[in-house]
Amino acid sequence: MIKKINNSLKNADGSYSGKMIAGLLSLLIVLIQQLFAAFGIKFTGDWNAIVAVVNTMLTILGILGVVSGGGVVETPAKSQIESPAKVTQVPDTTDQLK
Repeated sequence: MIKKINNSLKNADGSYSGKMIAGLLSLLIVLIQQLFAAFGIKFTGDWNAIVAVVNTMLTILGILGVVSGGGVVETPAKSQIESPAKVTQVPDTTDQLK
């Protein structure tokens, strides 16, 4: 079961899916909140602060490249140069308004 969960968190190339991990962490926070509410456990901490800490951790991991999209960017082999856009000059009329 752990192997199946581990495989579901990975992309086709074997790297971990950042979107999947971020979504899973968010849902785990919601699950903990629901379990506490279901059993009548009063949590004295601030849930917004906990969510802020998790978001900060995800941001740090994203900067380090641990949690990322992992997409591959490909450039076309033959680039086509389009004609430059035509720019129309508009006279400055701000002095006329005074």
